[in-house]
Parts: sequence; C-alpha cells; structure tokens
Amino acid sequence: MRTIVNQWLCCLVWLFLQVCLVSSQTQEELLAELERVKSELSKLQQKDQAAANQAAEANAQLGRGSRGSYPSSSGLPSLNLGSGEVLRDTPPATAVAGGGFASLSTYPELGSRGASSIGDVGRSSDGCFSHPLFAALHSALQKLALLEQDPVEAAFQIHEAWEIDAKLFDVCPVGLITALVYLSIAQERDWKYSLLHRATYLLYSTPGLAEKMYRSRWPMSDRLIRTMYHNSEVAGRSPLKFGQPEAQPGPVAFGQSQDLQETTHFSMMHSNSELVHFKTILFYHFYHQEGSCSCRTRSWCLPYWLRHVTNKTVDIWLAARDERKSLFRMDSRGCFRSLGIGLGSHHFAEAFDAVFVFEINALMHPQCRILPARRLLLYPTFDLSDEQMDNFEQLGVSVLPDDGLLKPPNPKLKAALEEAYAARVSRASPSKPKDRLLVFPADIRPMKGQAEFLRGVLFGQASTHRSAQQLKGITIVLAGSCDGNQSYCEEVVQLSQQVNNEGILVTIIADMLKDDELAQLYAAALGVVLYSRIDCNPRAVYEGLVTDTPFFVTETTKLPASIQHLGHIVAGDPANLASELADFIQFAEGGGFTGRGIEFARKHLDEFTVYRRVVQWADMKYLRGRLLDPVMKNEEALAGALAGSAGAGVGAGGGLAALLGGLAQAGGKGGAGGLDGLAAAGQNLGAGQDGLGGLGSMLAGLGR
Repeated sequence: MRTIVNQWLCCLVWLFLQVCLVSSQTQEELLAELERVKSELSKLQQKDQAAANQAAEANAQLGRGSRGSYPSSSGLPSLNLGSGEVLRDTPPATAVAGGGFASLSTYPELGSRGASSIGDVGRSSDGCFSHPLFAALHSALQKLALLEQDPVEAAFQIHEAWEIDAKLFDVCPVGLITALVYLSIAQERDWKYSLLHRATYLLYSTPGLAEKMYRSRWPMSDRLIRTMYHNSEVAGRSPLKFGQPEAQPGPVAFGQSQDLQETTHFSMMHSNSELVHFKTILFYHFYHQEGSCSCRTRSWCLPYWLRHVTNKTVDIWLAARDERKSLFRMDSRGCFRSLGIGLGSHHFAEAFDAVFVFEINALMHPQCRILPARRLLLYPTFDLSDEQMDNFEQLGVSVLPDDGLLKPPNPKLKAALEEAYAARVSRASPSKPKDRLLVFPADIRPMKGQAEFLRGVLFGQASTHRSAQQLKGITIVLAGSCDGNQSYCEEVVQLSQQVNNEGILVTIIADMLKDDELAQLYAAALGVVLYSRIDCNPRAVYEGLVTDTPFFVTETTKLPASIQHLGHIVAGDPANLASELADFIQFAEGGGFTGRGIEFARKHLDEFTVYRRVVQWADMKYLRGRLLDPVMKNEEALAGALAGSAGAGVGAGGGLAALLGGLAQAGGKGGAGGLDGLAAAGQNLGAGQDGLGGLGSMLAGLGR
C-alpha cells in the first residue's frame, strides 16, 4: 500500500511540474487533473491507515505490541527512534546587536533531550505541540503533500510572535528554527539570509540543540540550511574544480623569491615530521600578506607550517579576508600564489577533506556555509562554553579553544623583537632595565577598551591619591590605528587629551607602527596593556614576552593558564583601574617580573613545537570527528519530501516545502501571500527571487 501511495505522490508532483511549464489554458486542465489525483491519494491514505489500524489490533490480540511503541496521552502510538546519527552543522541569531556571535551567550539546556515522537513531543516541556502556533506549523508540514495548509503562513506567524517575545524560543527551539527556515524560502536574498543566519545562530549557540533537532519530528537539519544557502550562492557563479586550468597556481610574484630561502630552510628541517590523513585543505578567512613566500602577518602561520611539517602532497588553499574572498593555492615550493579569482565569482564543485575557519563570525558567512568539505575545523576567537563546543561537534564542526595554544610571533617579527631586546639590554642600566612606559598595542575599537582604560586613569579631584602619585610620569602609547568606528576613535582622542591635561600621565596615540618600531617599544616598556571587553588569547601578550615585558590585562583576554603568572590579570572594573595599575607598576619596577617572560619565550614559543601540535589536533579531528553531509541534490530533497509525506521520513529536510516555497516566491516578507495552495504556486511562476525565476527557481526549491 505504501508503494502505491508513493506512486500517486510522484504522479502528483509530476502534474505539479507540468503546471509550471504549460500555457494558462493547459494549466487549468492540469489543475483539474491534479485535484482528481489529490482525491485518489486521499482515499489511498485512508485505506493505508485503516490497514495499519487492523494490523495493530491483530498484534494486540496476539499479545505482541509493536517494538518501541508506547501509549501516549493523545492515544497515538509513539515511535522510538533510537540513537541514530547526530546532525552536522547549524546557524546563528536572535536579533542581536552586532550580528554574528557578537552577543553570544550560553543557553541552558532547553527542555528534554529531544522528543522521540509526535506523542512524546506533545508531552515534552518545550511545548511544541501544546502551543497553538507551533502545532499549526507542524500540522501544515505534515499535510504538505495534500496542499491543504500553508506552512509559510504558519512560519510567518511564529516569526512575528518571536519578534515580540524572544522567550518563544524556549517554548519550542526546533520548531522556531524550522519556522525561520521555511519562512526564508519565499523571501528576497537579503531577508532570506537574515532568517537563515538567525536560525544558524540559534542552532549552534544553544547547547544540546543539535541532538534535540535530530531526535525531533520536525523536518529540519543544518544540511537543509546549508542547501538553501548553496542554491542562492551558486547562482551566477562559476564552478571550480581542483584540476581546472584556472585553479592552478600562477608564476611567482616579484619579491617572493627573496623569502624562498626561509621557507626552504624550515621545510628541509621539518619535512615529514607529521603524517596527516587529509590531502586537501582550505584555510578560510585567514590573514595573508600577498607577495611573500613566508608568513609575514601578525596572525597565524599555520598554513605555512602545515607544509613545513608534512610535504607537498598536501594540497593547501587559502581564502583571504577581503570582500571577494580571493583564492590562493600553495605551490610545490611552499609559496601561496594568487589564482586571480575569489569566492565572489566562483564556488567549489569538489569537496575539500578539511576546511579550517578563522573566527566564529566567518563560519556564518554564506560563502563559508556552502564550502564542500568532509570536516570543518574552527578557531573561534570567541569564548565558547564546553557545552557549546560539544554542540558544534555534533554539527560536524570541531573547535580549537582560544586558550588551547600558545602564539609565537612570525619568524621575521620574532627576530626583530629579539634584536631589540638584545640592544636594550646592552645599553640599559642594570638597575633600570625598562623605561616608565606602557604600550597598548591594539587597533582602536570598542572591544579593545581604550576608552574605558583612559576613563579609569582620569583622577579629577583625586589627583593627590596615592595611586596618582605612583603613576605620575608614566607614558602610555596607544599603538593602533582607528578600526572604522570614527565616533569611538574621536572619543579616545578626547579622553587622551583630558588625561594629558591633568599632568599626571602622558598618553600618545601612535597609530599603526612598523614591526621594528613596535619591537623597540616592547623592549623599552614596563608592561603591555590590554583592557579588552572581549579578547581571546591576544598575540601581543606573546610578543611582549619575547622582550621580557610583562602584561596587564583583563580576565576577558582568556590567556592560557601556563602564562598567567607572567603578568597581572584584573577584573576590568574602571573604578579600581588606577590602584591596580599602580600596584603593577610598582611590582614591575621592583624587578618582580624580570627574567620570567624571556625565559618562558625561549623555552615554549617555538613555532615548530606549537604548530606541530595544532597539525596533530587537526588530523585527529579529521579522523574521529563527524563527517559533514553534502548539500542536498534535487532528487534527494524530493525523495525526502515524499517519504515524509507518507509518514516514513524523520528529519527529511522539507524538500517538498522548499519546492512549493521556491515556486511561490512572490510572498515577500509576509506569510499570507507566500503560498496559497497549488494555484498560488502556479500563478506566481516566474516571479522567483535570487535571479533564478521560472523553472530555475523551481529546481532551486527542490534542492533546498
């Protein structure tokens, strides 16, 4: 009987597609035929249900209940789904200021571990079936094959209610994410991406939600979300395969050859130190200084060291941080060579073994969400709880904690720091190895806390306070350029002038400095200051240690425990800043930190040792982590929809819903016009968004 139902469903969809391809007169005839097919389908489903009820009654009489079946309060049997494979990826967003994970917080466990059936969900604490809005959406999705209800309208109602009361998420987390994703089907691209981004944020940031979603009866998965991104992102972009001529590295750029000696030296020393099992890897959103064969950024040198400790059989790519996400590929000598194209114009048509993403917000980029990969690795530069990292892992993303490694400077900067320190030691008095100088090395932006720091050292009427006298004559150099927030930069300048007018401290805004200039400051300074609101294991701390310069930082810098004894860590309360800073100065001038930082740097800030451990971690996660499912193909999405309509699909992905939504894209942001049965789908044909239109729009919907 189930086979017959599926055959009628296939017939139903075939007729539906014909409506999309013929004239309006012929459409009317097909619509009439479609209504007949729907009627026959309904009769078959009723017979199917009657047969199932008879079988259940027979089993009961024989004393053999269905395996995994338990009575429910609704009178319907509950289906025990078992453990099964847990989902892979997911999204971001309640309406938070700053977007991305800028306002990420740890969510508590939401309700039960996940409902295993319709009956169980009805009794679960998340209220997915007791709340009328979620019950309406689930009902619409269950009856989608019959085209009786409009899931886009139901999704719109949930979204509107959530905008008014964010606590609605706690009622039914998986249902709300489902509503956001289904509502996005009928929208123009910017609003579609906003809804998908919010869904992704909620899924990734909420501990336990990945498993909860997998075990639920909602037709939703991160794979579906990535598929919807994919169908919009690839439109108008050229597919790129590893073997194509345009994917081959070009000639060595002028000036790169001078760095070949350094690259060759490291590769000869460390080649084949590690055997990795992945053969292709893309580093996404990593810093890269074009025109050099060696690492010259003040950020990670991991892509280069991966080649140094393995060999040229590992195919290494890099997508840069610019808007077009320019692509680079490493040649056999270890030089990154520009391909002259980027992810703004191309999309990968082959899967990487691994993709390593730098920064959690970059993981949420549409270009990143569609990258085909077997494994995703993430260095978040954001403070995630252990529970959140476990949730990421369930979604196929392995997280390397920010405080999970040390950060040695790149070879050129490290040499400049060591040279500046040696020169300082040779000419400084043993009784006064450092000047009364503090360096604040960070771009000027709110998260770095320059304004809060300057407010904390404004004394006003308390200029005779003990801490004011201890700090008198100290020079503070703000070494960083304005990072785009002009009003904040102006505020920092004004506060700096106020501090100088008091005559106790001297502040200097030095803008961006060259490496050798910054090295001289580090070597001369009593301390490195970072008063950040959020800052994850900042590299400036390690640069200071190379010149035996201690640090004065807030707790939010998230430094590894192994280096916390090499400086002073404070809570970040501006009311206590002056006295805490005075104590730090007194201890540093008394020699309390002398020799500690330089000794640690010499023993532990070795690039080979640090990056080799990261490579080992990446290979371990590649072997043991959860593999990512590829985006859905059109036939997969359709098959999932048909199975779900017949009651046999769990988490099918809502392919048919996407089909209908893809055809009825003239609904805009409102749900009411999004989908009004088959007629609306046919009438709105050709009005598709994302530049697809007509049959292309329909096919995109199938894959979503």
